[in-house]
Amino acid sequence: MKKHLGFTLAEVLITLGIIGVVAAMTIPTLMSNTNSSEMKTAFKKILSAMNQAVTMSVALNYVDFADITQTNTADDSLYQILNDKMHIVRFLPGGNNADEEASMMGFADTNYTLFFADGMTLSYNPTNMHHCTNYNVAARGGRCVGIVDVNGKRKPNKLSNCQASMNQGSNNGYVSADNVASGATTDNKGVSHPAGVCHDGNAQIIDQFSVLFKGQQVLPNGYAARYVLYNN
Repeated sequence: MKKHLGFTLAEVLITLGIIGVVAAMTIPTLMSNTNSSEMKTAFKKILSAMNQAVTMSVALNYVDFADITQTNTADDSLYQILNDKMHIVRFLPGGNNADEEASMMGFADTNYTLFFADGMTLSYNPTNMHHCTNYNVAARGGRCVGIVDVNGKRKPNKLSNCQASMNQGSNNGYVSADNVASGATTDNKGVSHPAGVCHDGNAQIIDQFSVLFKGQQVLPNGYAARYVLYNN
C-alpha cells in the first residue's frame, strides 16, 4: 500500500490560525510605528521648508520674523514671509465660523489658518505674531507660537505630546503638564522619569506639533516637537 505524505486539513487550519493570531498581535504595532515615523519625517520637512522660507526672505527682502509688524496678510507679516516661498493655496482668517475646517482640526476661532500646497496647515493667533524675537513664558505661550498639522485636514488632527500637552485654544500653544504633577518623577502610566523629559516610552507622536517663530528660525516648541527633532 502506497503511503501519501502531506498535511492534513486540521494541521493546515491550525497553522493558519496561529499565523492569524500572530498577525493580529503585531500588525497594529507595526502600523502605529509606521505612522509615527511618517509624522516625524513630515514635521522635519515642514520645519526645513519654513526655515528655508525665512532664509530666502532675509536674502532677498531683508525681512525675518523679528521684522513682523503686521497681523494680517500685508507686507512684513508672517503670511507674506511664508507665502512668498511656500505657496499658500488657501487662507482662513479668524472668526470665519461659516468654514468649519479650522475648528474640525482643533484650532481656535481667533486663529489665522494657512493651507499650503504640500498639504501642511499652519494655525496661529495673529495678535501675538509680531516682533518675533523672544519667548515670553510668563505670558502663557508668549509671542509667535503656532501649530502645524503635517497632513492638513486628514485625521486624527491631534497634538503630539509626551507627559504634557499643548493647549490649542486661548493659550496659543502654552505647555501645560496635565499628566505629571509639578516636580513629579512618575507619570500617570507609572513610567519613571524626570518631569519634562520625553522619551520613546511616553511619546505620543501624532499629526500636530507646536512651533516657535524667532528671528531667523522656526523652532520646535514643546516636549514632543523637541523630541522629534533633537532626540530621534
